Amino acid sequence: MKSLNRLFIILIAGTAITGCRKFVDVPLPITQLSTESAFSTDAKANSAMRGIYAGLVSGWVASPFTGAMTGNLGLSADELEKTSLTGEFPLFFENNLNASMNTINGALWGSFYSTIYQANNAITHIGNSKGIAPANKEFLTGEAHFLRALAYFYLVNMYDSVPLTTTADYRTNGLLFRESPEKVYEQIRQDLRYAQEKAGNQHTGTGFRARGNQWTATALLARVQLYTGNWEEAEAEATKVINAGFYKMGPLEETFLATSGEVILQLGNAGANLYTSEGSAITSSQVNPTYRFSTWLDAAFEPGDLRTDAWTRVGANGFRGPAKYKTFSNTQANAKKEGTVVLRLAEQYLIRAEARAMQDDLSGAIADVDTVRSRAGLPLLSDISPDIAKEPLLAAIMKERMTELFAEFGHRWFDVKRTGQADIIFGARKPGWRTEAALFPIPFKDRQFNPNLGQNPGYE
Repeated sequence: MKSLNRLFIILIAGTAITGCRKFVDVPLPITQLSTESAFSTDAKANSAMRGIYAGLVSGWVASPFTGAMTGNLGLSADELEKTSLTGEFPLFFENNLNASMNTINGALWGSFYSTIYQANNAITHIGNSKGIAPANKEFLTGEAHFLRALAYFYLVNMYDSVPLTTTADYRTNGLLFRESPEKVYEQIRQDLRYAQEKAGNQHTGTGFRARGNQWTATALLARVQLYTGNWEEAEAEATKVINAGFYKMGPLEETFLATSGEVILQLGNAGANLYTSEGSAITSSQVNPTYRFSTWLDAAFEPGDLRTDAWTRVGANGFRGPAKYKTFSNTQANAKKEGTVVLRLAEQYLIRAEARAMQDDLSGAIADVDTVRSRAGLPLLSDISPDIAKEPLLAAIMKERMTELFAEFGHRWFDVKRTGQADIIFGARKPGWRTEAALFPIPFKDRQFNPNLGQNPGYE
């Protein structure tokens, strides 16, 4: 598509700006991603791959992992409210989006298609390169397949049917139609299985989990299988991650540190920065949290839940807000190195719990939920509700997902939609709710360039 290529070009140029900063204390990423020379050696190919990650967390261009997904999807759901509703924030909070919004065009659409373009480009050039060692070729192409799957996962869950491309050729991409979510999900599965086979065990040491590998692919595949109702497969993939031996549940206070043992994938900060853009955007160092809990999220926490002390903050105005990240500048007292956590072990236990419950393995599901509840200092279900029935147990798992995964890239927004409860829950809690609001609008500018792109219902 001309429009998608326009976005690719603009956003790659934007990603190139991040080349002015060091990424995860390694050499600068290559910004000439469209040239064969960028993939002519192992070192250059690795640098080019780091550039793709840099685009996802860049504070200089519209990027999804700098508060855009967490904040706007949290406002769209019944999760977060904002202290000051200015700009486009009210449109998300009121579920009244339109196709011309900058956030829709940039961080929530264009940035992910930039990632897809760059991943496709990397797959092609790495495969053709004569200067990359065979083993490194396998890892890098596996990693690129993982990144493409990650981007498509968020796109299909925000927009439903989306253009699906596995090439960087503008002639092919120029007039793409939107593909069904089933077809997009199948491509995601293929990419993740490829990454499982090729990407290996690299980047599994604590403090060095800022790149994709077979375990990031497995963790995302577990989520994909859960979202699509493949319970046995979701349980199996989550079990692989849990049993891998690399990842351990640790103290709540260490979860979002760069050295966290629970992290499966985190996006590194630029250079030697201690703080994350995600943290500064969502929590901030202001007296009052930038975002605050909705009535429903606040009420979901049980008395004595240690997560309220470790991961939240009450402002001078009396409102509680998310505070999973603590560091907002390199000079603040007691600053610690943090990373933007995209995948972590607690989610895998909750994935397996839900998958087991759906297969009527209630004792297994209870054991997994209790792993998360134990760390939070809460009574174990096995003690207080050992004979809990399936439906109440599923409700307990959803509650646990809400209080464990809050303010992490839209988990609540996706959970309510994927379980078919959007009209029931959001309809009762969001005054402006309408069924069509469950999907975001396809950007207006892209549809101008590509007549084959239809629009989601309610946005024509």
